[in-house]
Amino acid sequence: ALVVHLEDELDTVMAVRIDDGLITGLYAVRNPHKLSHMREETSLRR
Repeated sequence: ALVVHLEDELDTVMAVRIDDGLITGLYAVRNPHKLSHMREETSLRR
């Protein structure tokens, strides 16, 4: 994933989907409401 900050504020989060070594999707989120949970660090879990 790529996390973009502008002027110390979270602006965009981008993720890439890779299947069989090829990029098959690019996903970007810029909606501030959807990004609000990204401001807090969370642990990975399964």
